[in-house]
Amino acid sequence: MRSQAPPAGLNASGARAVVASRRPRRARLDGPLRLLNVPSVVLITAFTLAPIAYVAYLSTLDLRIGAPGSGGFAGWANYRFVLSDGAVAAAFRNTLYFTVLSVAAATAAGLGVALLLDSDAPGTSLLMAGAVLAWGIPEIVNASMWQWIYNPTFGSLNGLLVSLHLADRYRAWLSTPASAMHAVVFAYTWKLVPFVVVILYAALRSVPLDYYESAALDGAGPWARFRYVTMPFIAPALAVAVLFCIVWSMRAFDIIYVLTSGGPGQATTVLSYFTFAKAFQFGDLGAAAAVACLLTLVTLALTFGYWRALPQEGAS
Repeated sequence: MRSQAPPAGLNASGARAVVASRRPRRARLDGPLRLLNVPSVVLITAFTLAPIAYVAYLSTLDLRIGAPGSGGFAGWANYRFVLSDGAVAAAFRNTLYFTVLSVAAATAAGLGVALLLDSDAPGTSLLMAGAVLAWGIPEIVNASMWQWIYNPTFGSLNGLLVSLHLADRYRAWLSTPASAMHAVVFAYTWKLVPFVVVILYAALRSVPLDYYESAALDGAGPWARFRYVTMPFIAPALAVAVLFCIVWSMRAFDIIYVLTSGGPGQATTVLSYFTFAKAFQFGDLGAAAAVACLLTLVTLALTFGYWRALPQEGAS
């Protein structure tokens, strides 16, 4: 903020006196303004920090529902148990596979749809409305919808494929390990794509048209314009979209719970569903809390590593 010149007839010492007289008033205003942060701090502490601390505390207890002598301090025993459990390792691999596939597919599809919307082709307004509506569908409703689509008896996917002669019979998409995981990934990607579309479309609309015109005058083709003009402008928005998709995919639960319940076998059991099953199906709250803490640490590590790997603004 630029400083204003002192009024005519006011010498330097008088100007300093005026400035000094204004400082206490600003200091008096800072206190009440900072109090506006108190509700946010209270809510974050009550609904985020306190539950995390409580789960971390539970992970140090031998807390098994119905077990005699349960509730004692276990230290690191729960962590040693889950780290040596083959089921946790399988769930971790499934989580990474699910996350990588979902984020990659959602990013590619979202970028394609955003570019299509930015081209102002006919029908793009309806496509944008459809993307926003799809994003507004609750996750449990989305999962129930895909459960009906994948139904082996009357599912619309089977009906469409048979009517187009792309399949000769109805298929149980959620009954085999390979098809079940990819069916879940496709359904979850469908939910992520609208978010990526909205973020990237907003970034695309901020690219100055002069840059495209200058690149066209220099003989740049569509790919060159996309690579050297579009991507540098939308890269920050793309990074944010990917980051959110990673976090959401790592903690995905609803789609797994409704479609497969972790099956067939453990083919679609991810860490979030494993935590639920360990706590509410097997009653081992201590081990479940340990898995939840490990999932949080893995998510934070992946997020921090991804963010650090991005080129920093102003870096050479």
